[in-house]
Amino acid sequence: MRRRIAAVAVALVAATGALVAATASSGADSKGDWLTYGGTFDQNRHSPLTSITPDNVATLGRAFSYNYRQVDARIPPNQGAIPLVVNGVIYSSTAANRVFAIDGTTGKLLWWFRPSDTAVFRNFGITANRGLAYCDNKLFLLTLDMRLIAINPSDGSLAQQIKISDAVPDAEPQFGYSETMAPICYKNKVIIGGAGSDYGVRGFTMAYNARDLTPAWANPFWTIPPEGQDWRAFGRFHGGGTNWNPQTIDEETDTVFITTGSPSPIYYAALRPGPNPKSDSLIALDLNTGKQKWWQQQLAGDQWGYDTAQPALVYSGKVGGKKRRVVSVATKEGVWFAYDAKTGAPIYQRIKLISRIEHPSLKPGVPVTIYPASLGGVNYAPSSYDPSLNYVFTATLESAAVLVQNTTSKKIDRNRVRGDVDLGLSNGDFGQLLQGWHDYGSVTAVDVNTGKLVWKTNTPEPERGGVTTTASGLAFVGGGDGVLRAFDSKSGKVLWSFQTGAQIAAAPVLYTADGTQYLAVNVGGTPTSSNGGTSTSRLEVFKLGGTKEQSAAPALTPVPATTLAPTAYLSLDTKPKTVRIQVVSQTGPDGTGYLDELTKGGAIFAVPQGWTVNLTFSNHSAQPSGAVVIPLSATDGSSTSPAFSGATTSAAVANGGSRYFSFTAATQGTYAIASTDTAQTKAGQWATLKVVAPTAPITLTLPTGVFTIRNPG
Repeated sequence: MRRRIAAVAVALVAATGALVAATASSGADSKGDWLTYGGTFDQNRHSPLTSITPDNVATLGRAFSYNYRQVDARIPPNQGAIPLVVNGVIYSSTAANRVFAIDGTTGKLLWWFRPSDTAVFRNFGITANRGLAYCDNKLFLLTLDMRLIAINPSDGSLAQQIKISDAVPDAEPQFGYSETMAPICYKNKVIIGGAGSDYGVRGFTMAYNARDLTPAWANPFWTIPPEGQDWRAFGRFHGGGTNWNPQTIDEETDTVFITTGSPSPIYYAALRPGPNPKSDSLIALDLNTGKQKWWQQQLAGDQWGYDTAQPALVYSGKVGGKKRRVVSVATKEGVWFAYDAKTGAPIYQRIKLISRIEHPSLKPGVPVTIYPASLGGVNYAPSSYDPSLNYVFTATLESAAVLVQNTTSKKIDRNRVRGDVDLGLSNGDFGQLLQGWHDYGSVTAVDVNTGKLVWKTNTPEPERGGVTTTASGLAFVGGGDGVLRAFDSKSGKVLWSFQTGAQIAAAPVLYTADGTQYLAVNVGGTPTSSNGGTSTSRLEVFKLGGTKEQSAAPALTPVPATTLAPTAYLSLDTKPKTVRIQVVSQTGPDGTGYLDELTKGGAIFAVPQGWTVNLTFSNHSAQPSGAVVIPLSATDGSSTSPAFSGATTSAAVANGGSRYFSFTAATQGTYAIASTDTAQTKAGQWATLKVVAPTAPITLTLPTGVFTIRNPG
């Protein structure tokens, strides 16, 4: 018997009016709505709205906030959902499957919805939900206990619900399945996958008719073989390959692109020998039948947990000067692929997005350090495609872990209860942190025409949320440090930043309501990075002319005094003779000020004479500050006059903010990258910059050693 779900209506309204059908094609909706997970079904996350521009983005401020937990404290304090906006109403889910309708101009709660039996949700290790689908004047929600629910958007009442296992055999929680994804509704079909690779489930994708939730396909598309067959012959709970993030639609061909997770048990490949086909893959399906068109595997025989997780992008862009229909995707390994959308023929393979990719084969009982950790590379964070630039933008993680494989398969391969999990490691489910390492992030732009990185900007904490671009030339990204940033899409320069007060693990959306353009993002983070998932679940909305008052930065794990991540602070730019330097101002528990984890010039950058330096300054200290390159003699606080033209921030930066400047290292000598606050500089908050001979190597010297980035020759 289907269980009745009570909708808890705090303020029922009919103000949504005649809601538009979410079947708009290419480009975000012209009215300024955000009607599906990626804005459009191609998942390009590119808004046509142009009111917020590079010239005025500095005036962007907070319009309002809404704390989801104020009406239900049982909502877990984390947030990774991407909201929808229909006719000025924001619809968002939260962890543990609550749904909210909020007025997009005032922040007023219109209604909220809680499924039945939510008490059992607290037994799920991961309670995340990443969003909703909208079409046929209904909202669609997937629940942790494997239900598909239709909700009336006018008042939050239940329209219909079904058990997914009615059409997908064994798709039930007791078999290890759960639902955390946002469904996709296109041409009156609600398309879903499921989570549970870690538990050895069998991955699938399925479609339902939106009008009555009857199956739209005769059978699910199974991503891997049945139990006991082929590479799954070695044990009942060997499986995986789940499609746990939203699907992508090519409206030109009615093709559904799905991405799939790693095989299981993840870290013991001997129990699932061979390449484990269709795990870690991109697969093209026919929308109307669910039949396979083609597939490509991004990593065969994965033993590190490097899913192809994020939604793919599909677009028409120039490749080698010729227009092609392209589908592209980045993976948790930290690499990017592009294929011909019709045939699956490779265009670009294994384009490196992160600085360090090293993952030796695992050995029983032996600690093996891998870069990135199983966290990624590129986790579920969606990318964005800007057709005017022909660039793909991706938010990444620079991470590391130590894995110790079990010495025997007996423990893994026992006849365990359904839903148990043993991933094949003896030092935790996903390994341990690497001592002295601190995860950080970056945002990259890849030119589809050449397959090369155009720019890359490092950020202090992992990027888990994703990128949203605009036709006005902006790329919005929220980081694990709680900072929402606006980048210049063409150059990678940070034009605006705002400290939201909580870690960000969801991509922003843009919409218009009552003639005003807004930027919205959910904050609260994820329990798996940047100390997130512990304090809040909130909606933050911004507009031009909004309040400039920022929040206090969230509590973060201190960066080790001797980091093993030098590329967080020094890296090559894609432009000739150009380097990027990232300096981060921090205040220690004793009040001591640090720059890039060290004090009094302890971090020493060496840059060849005549090279361009693109410097990003991020302020994590209590006092407002900026950065300036000064003569070494001025570190006594006597001057803040820049040693090179343009080598200073334009203004002081509040806690959580960032600023960018660029200069030419014109004259050899030793200088300081210092605080614009002379008191902080005098107290030791400065790093050393050496401008060396034009043919000398580019290096970063830390207490752990000298790291050579490149010898220009």
